[in-house]
Amino acid sequence: MDLYLHIGTEKTGTTSVQKFMELNRDLLDRHGVIYPRAPGAANHLALAGMAQDRHDGELQSKLNISSREDLLAFRMKLAEQLAAELSANKYAKAVMSNEHCSSRLKTDEEVSFLRDFLSRFFDQIYVIVYLRRQDEFLLSTYSTQIKCGRTKRLRLPGEGVIRDRYDYWHLLSRWARVFGSKHLICRRYERSSLVNGSIIDDFLAAARLDLSLDYERPAALNESLDADCLEFLRLMNKHVGESFRARKLVRSLEEISNGPLLGLPEDMLSSFMSQLRESNGRVAESYFGGARAGADPLFAPRSDDRPRITEQGLDADRLIEITATLLQSWGGAEAPERPRHRREKRLAASGGN
Repeated sequence: MDLYLHIGTEKTGTTSVQKFMELNRDLLDRHGVIYPRAPGAANHLALAGMAQDRHDGELQSKLNISSREDLLAFRMKLAEQLAAELSANKYAKAVMSNEHCSSRLKTDEEVSFLRDFLSRFFDQIYVIVYLRRQDEFLLSTYSTQIKCGRTKRLRLPGEGVIRDRYDYWHLLSRWARVFGSKHLICRRYERSSLVNGSIIDDFLAAARLDLSLDYERPAALNESLDADCLEFLRLMNKHVGESFRARKLVRSLEEISNGPLLGLPEDMLSSFMSQLRESNGRVAESYFGGARAGADPLFAPRSDDRPRITEQGLDADRLIEITATLLQSWGGAEAPERPRHRREKRLAASGGN
């Protein structure tokens, strides 16, 4: 039995893929493909959690691992549960998915542990990895960080973060050293490169799954917060602490979010991408058949053309407006029509820049 292991990267539609696989688990099972439950119902968080060589991190906390003994016991139990699932039917293929494998397993030793653990169950392991243009990845990452309770303002990352998170040659080389470059299936996360312009269809093709089955499709996810709602949440996080996890608040902000998104000045983003040009060129040559013509050798120009602003702040009137809208929404009353904010007026007057 072969395994197709989807490792992200983060912010490349991984949640949509995982929801799709969960929704269609029984259908795929009937066609000889297993999406195991043992590592997680939808997101196989246990894969990265048990492979990390620590027992005090964020992932381990989510898995109730707080000591070395807990970690060893967790690994043993996962192996037993996975073996039982795989033996329940005659499967031709398995698929697993967890984006933290790409972002949290930072050493050859951790990736090797994951390979050795999985190799007990599978004949061949193919690693599927999606790569997103790094400036888009950066802006999307910041939104997620604020939703997770962070309070810092948007800025360019330091050298260490660029290497660990945004340098794709550094990432792919680690996985190639362990699994072999021929076992890496690399895809660009950009609409023009995806099969049918869909991350779901593209993933089905990458994992060599039948695209013609009567699949159930998850609802489209729109998780973006506009600049004002994002700043509102950032300020809220400062008063309730980094551990704040108010899903109701985030969902409500998503529902009323319809203004320009937060961005960085174009010269800063260009400088950021220039630092990654050599790395992107090596990835393009090694995994995509050659460099593209244009400013970046790996990616097409930014495709996210939604309006953005670089001013990060809220005045008192806007702060009260958002608060009132949320309170009315939670109270069941119909919220008033959102007035056009002067930020949007300025944006329109400037042509969207």
